[in-house]
This record gives sequence, C-alpha cells and structure tokens, in this order.
Amino acid sequence: MIPFAKPIIGDEEKEAVIRVLESGMIAEGKVSRDFEKQFSAYIGTKYATVTSNGTTALSTTLEAMDIQPGDEVITSPFTFIASANSIAMVGAIPVFVDITPHTYNIDPELIAGAITEKTRAIMPVHIFGLPADMKHISEIANSHDLLVLEDACQAHGGEIDGKKAGAFGDAATFSFYATKNLMTGEGGMITTNNEELYDKMLMVKNHGRGKQGGYSHFRIGYNNRMMDIVSAIGIEQLKRMPNAVKERRKTAQEYNDFFSKFDSIKPQEEQPGFKSAYHLYAPLLYSENLDRDEIVAALRNEGVGSRAVYALPCHKQDTYLRIQDWRWAKFVDYPDYSAVSLPVSEEVGLRHFDIPVHPSLTDEDKEHIKNAFHKILD
Repeated sequence: MIPFAKPIIGDEEKEAVIRVLESGMIAEGKVSRDFEKQFSAYIGTKYATVTSNGTTALSTTLEAMDIQPGDEVITSPFTFIASANSIAMVGAIPVFVDITPHTYNIDPELIAGAITEKTRAIMPVHIFGLPADMKHISEIANSHDLLVLEDACQAHGGEIDGKKAGAFGDAATFSFYATKNLMTGEGGMITTNNEELYDKMLMVKNHGRGKQGGYSHFRIGYNNRMMDIVSAIGIEQLKRMPNAVKERRKTAQEYNDFFSKFDSIKPQEEQPGFKSAYHLYAPLLYSENLDRDEIVAALRNEGVGSRAVYALPCHKQDTYLRIQDWRWAKFVDYPDYSAVSLPVSEEVGLRHFDIPVHPSLTDEDKEHIKNAFHKILD
C-alpha cells in the first residue's frame, strides 16, 4: 500500500535529539527559542512561540486575544474539528460560513452576512495547504474591527503573491503532527507581528508567567509548552521543508495534468498568485458510475492509500449536533446546528477524496497511482 503520508526522518533529526538528551535540558528552553526564531524568519513575522500541538496553538491564541464566552468567531465548517473546538473550548460560538466549491476555503463573499454585534474574530482555515483569500478577508475584518486568526495548521509553505501563509492575520497557528509538511510527531507554533499579543500568548501557554519566568503569575494559564526534544526535530525538518514543498507541488502538477484527461475528476483550484503547500491532494469526484466511497475502496484495492478526509463537515458532527451537552451551554446561547445548511461544504464532503502527494513518492509510485485510475475510470 502506498501510504497517504510518510514522514522523512533522517540522521540529522536523530542526532539533534541525541544532542538535546545529552545536554540534560529536555524541557522547553534554548533549542525551542532557536526553532521559534528560525520559523518566524521563514514565515516572515516578528514573533513565534512553540506549543504542545496545533490545537493548543489555536486555543492559546484565542485566550490571548481575550475571546470571551458568548463571543462569536467565524470559521469554515470544512476542516479538522480542532478549528471549531478551539473556539468552543473558550466558551465562544463557532459561526460556520460556507466554502467555495473550487478552493474548499471559506467564501469571503458570505462572511459579511454572518457578522453580528457578537462577532469578535474571523478564523480562516488554509485547507489542505491552499491559503484562503486573506486579502479579501483582512479587508472585511478591518472594516468591522475584527481580529483575524489564520488556522495555517495544514499550510506550511503555502503562499499568496510570495507572502507566506501565517503572515497575514493578527496571529496564525501551525501544527507539527506526524503527517504535516513539517512534522515533529506532535507540536505546534503560533506566529504574530503583535508584541502585546505575543506577550499574552507566552503567559497563557505557561501558567500565566511573564517573560521573566520564575514563580510570579499574572493571569490564568495552562501548560501548553513544547519540549526541546521536539523542537530539535523541528529545526531539522524546517531545513527540509522548502524542498519538500517543492516536491509536493511538482507531484500535484503531474496529477493536475493527468486528471485533465478525465471529466469526472476535478482537483482543488489555485487562484492566480496562490500557491498551495499541498499538505493533501484531494480532488472531487463527479461520476455517474462511481460514488466517492467506491473510488476510495477501489484505490485501496489497487494498493493506493486514499480516504474521505472530512466526509462530515463540523456542523454535521455529533459534537455540534449535541452542543447543548457542552459545559459552556449552561451559560452560552449556542445555535441549533442541526438547522444549519451549508450546501457547498456538504457537497464537497460527499465528493472529495485524497491520494498520496508526499515527497517520499517515487516515480514508480506515481505511475502506479495513475495506472490505478486508468483501471478504475477507463
């Protein structure tokens, strides 16, 4: 089976971990500070701070932004559920806005209509590595005095007009889960250009301590830190990432050229000036003879790793259909998500599937994948 993801772990990562172990300092420290500096330089922001994972990066940032119970945060329903859950975790209300059918990203044309007097922030998700329309979204946010938190957890290396995903909003978050373009097993990062917000993040993620450390605490906080062992892997992975993203984009273009021969397969579209990091390659199936689950099963039978990634958008998940069971529902007036209709997200949920696009693919692997589609679709 050709896996849908395959992390590259070399001697450099192993040696970096050994150096940390031999140093005697394995908790968050100097190596993490070095990783933060290198990552913020890559993204193009002034500040960055590591977190224990991408989910705590989101929740830490929302806490630092002082998002309050009952506040509304606009986001996409077509994403990993952590995007929405991080909003609910702070007692705020996820307001789902539908996506565009070609990019699978939140539709900027629909955002303004979802803004109310309770809206505090917009959280666009750069799905599968393709950046959302940040210029349009930022204009809307500025005109309504809203914060923007980019969920860039899948978009390491994505760009708009040469500017990296993660450098547009008031803050952005990244995940370093084992399948991501930059992976450390678990781990996360927050980027920002706002020093005041950065200082708050440091307190939220470290028990409310200030930058000076010690045992003085200034707000309620958590332990969302990341170990230097993990950061050591991250530094080496960051060195690999530009070439890895280039390989992902090369493979994606090969797929795009190949699928142009099939009316039944429609790849996710990059708009002019947008560059996807291709965390995943997930086209849509439009076939009279096959449904999405059948093509996934057929691909697996041919030895090609494939799946429906977000078959159920967030608003259709039991988590939100049963939101009244959530502890904050005693104090917060959550909507009836069962009454929410987001037809594009639901349609994309039914039609999309992914195939391997990781940089470990060989030419033989890619030919095998193409031949599998010929067998299934011809």
